[in-house]
Amino acid sequence: MKSILLHQGNDPQFESRLQGALDLARFTEGHLEVLQTRRVPAFLGADAAGFAGSAAMVVQLLEDEAKLAEAERVALSKRLDGEGISYSFTESLGEPSQTLVDRSLLSDVIVMSLASSDAKELATTLAAVVTKADAPVLAMPAKAARLEIEKPVLVAWKPTPEAAHAVKRSVSLLKQAARVDVLTIDPTGTGELPPTAVSSYLSRHGIGSELHERTSGGGSTADTLLATAKELGSGLIVMGGYGRSRAMEFLLGGVTRRLLSSADIPLLLAH
Repeated sequence: MKSILLHQGNDPQFESRLQGALDLARFTEGHLEVLQTRRVPAFLGADAAGFAGSAAMVVQLLEDEAKLAEAERVALSKRLDGEGISYSFTESLGEPSQTLVDRSLLSDVIVMSLASSDAKELATTLAAVVTKADAPVLAMPAKAARLEIEKPVLVAWKPTPEAAHAVKRSVSLLKQAARVDVLTIDPTGTGELPPTAVSSYLSRHGIGSELHERTSGGGSTADTLLATAKELGSGLIVMGGYGRSRAMEFLLGGVTRRLLSSADIPLLLAH
């Protein structure tokens, strides 16, 4: 993971995802690309008489946002200069989720924030990027002080394309993990991609792993996953995101949705 895309913002969660991005950049000796997203203001007037005034207002809003973005770049650059990492800034006009998806085409990982339902914009952006981006998403809890990559990594396994993508795209991190645990919850049978197949795949990359099974006992799969991560001392959970359609996931209150709003440990998600 050499190309790390960080979503910059002035939201309260930015500090935790900045620290996660810095830890990841140091760990992988990667480059941090800081993406500043700015929306294009909509024209306020629809008739000819109001068009000129609306256009002037849009120009002024764009200029004000450009000045604010420059001030944010200067302030963050002063911090990054002392972090001993390679970094650059990219600015893009448009909706944050779409600009992040566009930049994901040449990114190895996107660093974003886990957000409760109270932070609706961040939560919506995260869900959209996890679903559509061409790179995995490292989602940092708001209260996380850092990304503890030196701890064991927990792979939440189920035989789905999303989970397989998450495993393949995290190989470079798993190679350096203190230990890799592969967890299945409420296993329903071996199938064509049992946990042992994951261990075999990882072993071909020189990665050892330990297999674990848990039952939810009629409770929440998400809660069982987080409890197991705590039990095993995991510093990161690798998992697939949105195994069914996003609309159905939200309708049924799926595992991904619950984790995105309540996890207290960083998640590496791939779709």
